[in-house]
Amino acid sequence: MTLTLISIGLNSHHDLSHRAIQAARTADKLYAEIYTMKLDTTPEELTEFIGKPVTPLTRGGMEEQADRLIEEAKTSEVAVLVGGDALSATTHISIILDAAKQGVTTKVIHGSSILSAIAETGLNLYKFGRTVTVPLPEKGPVDTVLRTLKENKEHGLHTLILLDLNIPKDRYLTVNQAIQRLQEAELPTDTLLVGVARLGSQNPVIKADTAEKLLTHDFGEAPHAIVAPGSLHFLEEEALRVLAECPPELLKNRKVQGEVDKLIEKYSKGCRKVLEELKVKDLPAEVTKADIKELLAHTGRYLDDAEYYWSEQKAVALTSVAYAEGILDALKLLGLIEFEW
Repeated sequence: MTLTLISIGLNSHHDLSHRAIQAARTADKLYAEIYTMKLDTTPEELTEFIGKPVTPLTRGGMEEQADRLIEEAKTSEVAVLVGGDALSATTHISIILDAAKQGVTTKVIHGSSILSAIAETGLNLYKFGRTVTVPLPEKGPVDTVLRTLKENKEHGLHTLILLDLNIPKDRYLTVNQAIQRLQEAELPTDTLLVGVARLGSQNPVIKADTAEKLLTHDFGEAPHAIVAPGSLHFLEEEALRVLAECPPELLKNRKVQGEVDKLIEKYSKGCRKVLEELKVKDLPAEVTKADIKELLAHTGRYLDDAEYYWSEQKAVALTSVAYAEGILDALKLLGLIEFEW
């Protein structure tokens, strides 16, 4: 027997794939967990569309009823319809793990989610850093959001900012409300942001501007989300102009200083300073074989540093390699060692 998580998709039951519909129709017991995101569908519409009864799980159902669902899956085919992509939420991964530990076969049928649809902004998915959520006011501050923005920006990465919701109370945080919360926590008003609404629907909205300007923009009905762009490729800049109506002046000098940029700036300044202030010693100067061996040993230490920093995924690893190459090149140019790259 099997427990199958079926992705509904980003917007409504019309986003269900053919494979998803077939899996839903062949299940002995079919449930729907639709409290993690706003969908333009209901359990009744799902029932009519699929052609068999769909039992809605209560809010928190996947967490609170996981044990029961797994028990049922030991003797029957159980399927759960989930908004977006079934594995976008950690709760759903947990039930897959728990089922597997109890010997229950699991399947996942994937679908669209905000994590992929956000590419409609024209921003490269490979350049997104950590995703974060702006909570509803009663759920806490936005400190984590600002910290994540800063960390991603330092590496030149885009930040996807999800907006909190409370479906039973019909409360959905909007782009405007989220920006207001972030500004109250000292987000600069001139920060370039991209507000999106209803991606995957027939009437999506994508708008890029400063936080101050987006604060008054009408994005319409939920669901909404925000992107804080990092460093931009020229194609991304063009996409923001064309697809998000971004004012061209906001894209000038938009290079965000990432880790590599900072290293280049730091070491370039240092080298320039040395070139201006260095003094050439009187020649000839005596260089012994022991001196050369010590320089080669120093080169080896730089390479050791490079391997360590590389294992830590730090850009300074490249700098350490460059130092090692520089010493070897200098020794070769002075005619003190022989080798070929």
